[in-house]
Amino acid sequence: MKALVFGSLNIDKVYSLAHLPEKGETLRCKGYELHVGGKGLNQAIALKKAGFDVAMAGAVGTDGAFLKAHLDENGVDTSLLLTTNGYTGHAIIEVDPDGQNQMVLFAGANIAITPAYCDKVLEDFGKGDLLLMQYETSCVEYMTKKARKKGLTVALNPSPYVKELNDFPYENVDILILNESEGISITGENDIQKAVSALLERTNGGKVVLTLGGDGAVFAAGKEYVQVPAFRVNAVDTTGAGDTFTGYFLNAYLQGAQPKEALTRASAASSIAVTKKGAAETIPTQEETEAFLASV
Repeated sequence: MKALVFGSLNIDKVYSLAHLPEKGETLRCKGYELHVGGKGLNQAIALKKAGFDVAMAGAVGTDGAFLKAHLDENGVDTSLLLTTNGYTGHAIIEVDPDGQNQMVLFAGANIAITPAYCDKVLEDFGKGDLLLMQYETSCVEYMTKKARKKGLTVALNPSPYVKELNDFPYENVDILILNESEGISITGENDIQKAVSALLERTNGGKVVLTLGGDGAVFAAGKEYVQVPAFRVNAVDTTGAGDTFTGYFLNAYLQGAQPKEALTRASAASSIAVTKKGAAETIPTQEETEAFLASV
């Protein structure tokens, strides 16, 4: 099975603050760092570190060469990447001392994706392969529908949340992975079990994975409902934790792990990631994840 991650590549500009700003508040920055990022890039590296053969598709501008280089260094196939004449997408990320963050996204080259490019990318993939997408690029609906028709396993992380996701054709998605806030926003259900049920109905026979922050994570398929607790760690920066979880869950589950084991491995990997600053750079290796699981 090959994995195609079709998604965003961003330059992450991280600002350390005493606290997250209120409306109209001006704060002095305590520190600034530049990182590679984008949910697509992060998830591609997470899948690769978890053990998948991964190709990355998406777009960067002329200022994004170092993002491609980082993927190359991590063993991700970048031959399908598109370079445009515009700017690469970037994120302005504000982080407080507890590791909580908020961000502003500039889409840039991420929305230069066209149906023609999607068609070309899919030429090398077919039945049994994995497509993983997020919602930071153009043509997500087109790509998921086309991939499903070709027989790929379609996984979607509908993030970041926008109102358009309320009407997304989730029947083209085999595995839906999202966080609690996104699940509530899409379904309008504040009760987690009701939100999961509504999402299952929307996927028409698919599988739903819902991350619950400090309360762990849930897997649901049909009448099956599995929840695992979160690991307790000292969080430094939660940026990229969900992307790490997504990559590790998909690798474990699609390689035959039972839902509880897949959730536990994904939770362990994301717990390691939040103890370091950054996003893609914090994603642990399989060996680090195994060592963490052995220690708890």
